[in-house]
Amino acid sequence: MHENGIENTFTRQRAVNDVLKTNEMSKGVIVGIDIGSTKICAVAGIMDGVEKVKILDIVEEPTQRGRVSNGTVVNLEFTAKDIDRILNVLSDKADININNVIVNISGENVEGRSHQSSITRNDSRSTIRKEEIERLAVDIRKSFRPTAGNVIIHTFPQEFLVDKTTVPDNPVGRFGIILGGNFFLVSTPNDPHLALRRTIESVGVKVQNNRRFIPLKIVHTLFTPLADAMAVLSEIDRKLGVVVVNIGGDTTEIAIFQESGLRHIAVIPFAGKSITNDLVKAFQILPDHAEKLKLIMGAVPPNEVGKNEIIKIPGVEGLPDKEIVAQNVSIIIEERLKEIATMVMAEIMHSGYDGQLISGVVLTGGTSNIAMIKDVFAQVTNGMNIRVGNTIRNIGESAISKITDPKYATVVGLVLSGFLPLDERVPQEVIWGDLPENQSQSSYMNGADTPSVSRNSGKREEPQDDEPTGGGLFGWLKKKVSSAGKLDMGDDKNYTN
Repeated sequence: MHENGIENTFTRQRAVNDVLKTNEMSKGVIVGIDIGSTKICAVAGIMDGVEKVKILDIVEEPTQRGRVSNGTVVNLEFTAKDIDRILNVLSDKADININNVIVNISGENVEGRSHQSSITRNDSRSTIRKEEIERLAVDIRKSFRPTAGNVIIHTFPQEFLVDKTTVPDNPVGRFGIILGGNFFLVSTPNDPHLALRRTIESVGVKVQNNRRFIPLKIVHTLFTPLADAMAVLSEIDRKLGVVVVNIGGDTTEIAIFQESGLRHIAVIPFAGKSITNDLVKAFQILPDHAEKLKLIMGAVPPNEVGKNEIIKIPGVEGLPDKEIVAQNVSIIIEERLKEIATMVMAEIMHSGYDGQLISGVVLTGGTSNIAMIKDVFAQVTNGMNIRVGNTIRNIGESAISKITDPKYATVVGLVLSGFLPLDERVPQEVIWGDLPENQSQSSYMNGADTPSVSRNSGKREEPQDDEPTGGGLFGWLKKKVSSAGKLDMGDDKNYTN
């Protein structure tokens, strides 16, 4: 009995030590949650001893039908249950408690615009301080008027002005009377943004050996391609000019950086599922079979496929097997990729930064795994540098080798954004808007909207209505390209989507 008592004591002590160890490690854990139209994925990370982020584990599930549409959560209750299940699996696998999460924001209505403002300093004999940068950011947000019903989620610096002299770097420590700046503000419709936060906060997370539940804390939300940028871009990329293109399931999302600043964002309502749907309709096959065809035949350009090569698709519900000409599959995939690449190029031209993006295009998202995509983009973008974002930055020791897959760039970037600055030139509170004064809609004398144009173009653009105006995909493309004054694409009445 005495030995049993000692053994029980040791067992209880080991259990207590395990709980204490788990609680201690969990203090520094950040979990990123990527809610997409094809998958919901969660990754846990922690800062290691050499200023790198260590990925602890990853859990993902296919997104169920009716949960997410065009990047927006449409069924809050069931999505919350899915997230709850995924996080509990992650908690068990990584042996951690989950308290702090960062979630991506997507959707066709996310928008961004440049805005300028300035403040007059009280003491010209002292150097500019961090607090004055924060004060300028508050004024920027106050004087900026987003689209009705939208809420500002990010405030990125582009460049600063000290007594009307452009300062591309952090102006702290400089002398001057007038401190100004150009900032890029990202906004999203308030209702779905609040719904997303409530969905996440309604998830109860198990803590302390499953004894009680606490709600999740959202550290922040981050627009999807900006999360990708955290994972796949270097500071040199941002300086030289680069466009991140996340080709997901329902949408293709774009972020353009130049001279270290965010310059332009866009959301295109065509992506990987467009290719899948093309194959389903063309060959009357199941979506699962179309997905497999997309990856297999996406590796072979049409001119490399024999004209007589046949692919056999298993029959369904007693129907006979179906034979498909392999070259036709490759042609459909290539043509849809060309359309997506053309729309991306139209956005680059629309932004005014065509010819100024030396680091080229970085492709992320699951669709970037299609092997022919690099060649297609290189052809459509007139030889821009094209690479797939499978080089993850700032990641240290990790037993999870698959995180280098570009489809995980978003969720890894979300984790990184919890530990590393999105822009080193300003306090991170500026970007997230976590500043002392509340955002308001009041006017401010020094504020002025500046449409997103090339710094060298010397022209302002009139506000653009981004809704398609007929002709499906071609109508959207015609409007984007024509608005940039680059090309007249003629009558679209004979084109269909």
